[in-house]
Amino acid sequence: MPPATNPESPPQYAEVTRQEWRFDVSQAFQNAARLEVAATFVAPTGVPARALLVCLPGGFLSRGYFDLCVAGDRSYSFAEAMAASGFASLALDHLGIGESSKPDDGWMLDADALARANQCALEAALERLQRDGTPKVPVIGIGHSMGSCMAVVQQANHAPYSGLVLFSFSTLGLRSFLQGREAEVANDEDAIRSRIVELAKERFTSATLSDELDATHPAFSVGTAPSETAAALDEAATRVLPIPALLSMIPGGYAPWAKQVRVPTLVAYGEHDLPGSERGANESLPNATLDTFMLEDCWHCHFVANTRDTLFTRVASWIDAALPPHA
Repeated sequence: MPPATNPESPPQYAEVTRQEWRFDVSQAFQNAARLEVAATFVAPTGVPARALLVCLPGGFLSRGYFDLCVAGDRSYSFAEAMAASGFASLALDHLGIGESSKPDDGWMLDADALARANQCALEAALERLQRDGTPKVPVIGIGHSMGSCMAVVQQANHAPYSGLVLFSFSTLGLRSFLQGREAEVANDEDAIRSRIVELAKERFTSATLSDELDATHPAFSVGTAPSETAAALDEAATRVLPIPALLSMIPGGYAPWAKQVRVPTLVAYGEHDLPGSERGANESLPNATLDTFMLEDCWHCHFVANTRDTLFTRVASWIDAALPPHA
């Protein structure tokens, strides 16, 4: 039987403050029309947060993944679980997905461009919180799947985070998912950088794919979790971003940025995660202060696992330990 939460001892979730924000990130691009990043801010009510967690979703998923409600059950919400542990969260929709702006030229949305936009959104959020009188706190990057890759790129390029929590991060790629000429550039950093747009255009019909691919959701297996969780994931689903998604599948695609990460980092993965999730963390992040955690009875979407309370507790305790001494 899979592990399950004890119905006689449900987790206690604190009252939270939830706000929906939009940030103008046009300054991250030259001569661009107005572009906005949509964000959800969740914080414990009545007490100051100990840190701000910036949450970046993976492929096919919007920021709603970090605040799931399954048939009225909010124990699936990562944001609420973290608020109960004293942390605020800021979940972002990458440009091109969810409720964020869709640029006319979607091929401009490569990994560096998305990281610039997310950095602009974070800086705007921090300015807003400062204006509201919120005390300054450390900022931790949180990413799921492709969102983990984007957190790594943002840290390498802009260094905003005191630590990283990466769900299913690896630079090993997913060779079994490669098509056509994609394998030719595996682990060749120069070739990947020079050919990624060309290869993405070969594989995908559009830079901002609509729901035509959403029915596949290959990573959305919920395993032994209640069937209602699949509907909650579908509700949080969105289009996929071709360039960053393909980079995550090509071995070595995110290696140049990952080598630059030097902050404390927790890599968490599920017992039944995507192939390769459990391997190569040290190889992928050779300069980070690294911890890893494997969650039993868990597939790729960790927050719907029967064992999610164990995960939430582990993440919260790790963040506490990783926070700077003055925090």
